[in-house]
Amino acid sequence: MEATNTSSILAFAADRETEQVLKDALAGRGAQVRRGDMTAAIKTLSSAASPRLLLVDLDGTEFPVGRIHELAAVCEFGTAVVAVSSNDTARFTRELLACGVSDYLPKPLTVSDIHDAVTTALKDEEEADARLYAGRVIAFAGCGGSGATTLAALTALTAANQGSYVSVLDLERTSGALPLMLDVEPAVGFDELLDLAAKPDPDPGLIDGVWTRVTPRVSVYGYRAGDSLPPPPAAEAVLWLMEQLATRSHLVIVDGLTDTDLLFAVLPNVSERVLVFEPTLVSLNRVIRRLVLLGNDHASLLVENHTRAPKSALSAADIQYTLAGREPDVTVPFEPGLPAATNYGLPEREFGKKYRKALEALTDRLIRPVTSLADAAQNDY
Repeated sequence: MEATNTSSILAFAADRETEQVLKDALAGRGAQVRRGDMTAAIKTLSSAASPRLLLVDLDGTEFPVGRIHELAAVCEFGTAVVAVSSNDTARFTRELLACGVSDYLPKPLTVSDIHDAVTTALKDEEEADARLYAGRVIAFAGCGGSGATTLAALTALTAANQGSYVSVLDLERTSGALPLMLDVEPAVGFDELLDLAAKPDPDPGLIDGVWTRVTPRVSVYGYRAGDSLPPPPAAEAVLWLMEQLATRSHLVIVDGLTDTDLLFAVLPNVSERVLVFEPTLVSLNRVIRRLVLLGNDHASLLVENHTRAPKSALSAADIQYTLAGREPDVTVPFEPGLPAATNYGLPEREFGKKYRKALEALTDRLIRPVTSLADAAQNDY
């Protein structure tokens, strides 16, 4: 495969007006502007080096979301894509962004629109290329129905909105809920990656082919649904992958630890353990058991998550008594709009002020760990 041409911009316009606006906006940037639709773009990229930035016109294309996936298959890693078309609906925009395009611009276009989108896309790619982080690895663990996966998804989006690059790692082999909640489908080959990662000296470059972009700052890694259940991954393969993702992200959020052996192999080896529980006796008993099995050497962040109406919850005094005097580090209130939001994807949904405040408090604790009692007091909710 040819190397990506990191200095080039290639644009395809389906009509004369769009072609002229693109030429005017990209003048002086060394860009190539061609007349053509998605079929022309896919054909071109199938036999040539990918540009650093690709602009494609979706007008005249049936099933444009599917064609974006075809385009991704022929683009090399590191190519940013900006799409344009005459469809200006919010749903269509959201579907395209979920596919991994850097930006979407509805027609009619202006020179300023194109200039701003290109500048932003190139800046994001430069930042992504330049970063080599010692990111924090955060493992979310909850009991069925405790809402741990929902909190993991919302934490990833909140951290990204605050400027962090986030890698989301879902290890659920049956039907990973986290990618679905982020409205993306995992890439093919994740199980093969973990199989190779269990062998001596795995190649970090293998990771590049198995991620799916949610936003320019959030990438998802996980099992794709198939006809058969993939084998359980080796613990050393998962630990290697977490370490590699930490060099690419500010935060690595791990979810889907439903296998007990893998759960207790991962939890002692992460930066932060987020144990999520509902304010019920069953959920509290399970989180207490996990705390005991982890032992005193592995501190955990306790999150009390109200996934049901308040009438079903234990009192604060009962919870503190059951936890032997310990209070939750973060309490997330009941949010009536959350069940509907998870059915339609989370990025566009707005939540109540108390819920947003608790979510921001949790995210802040994970991005900036508590280092003093004063810090802890500021984060109590």
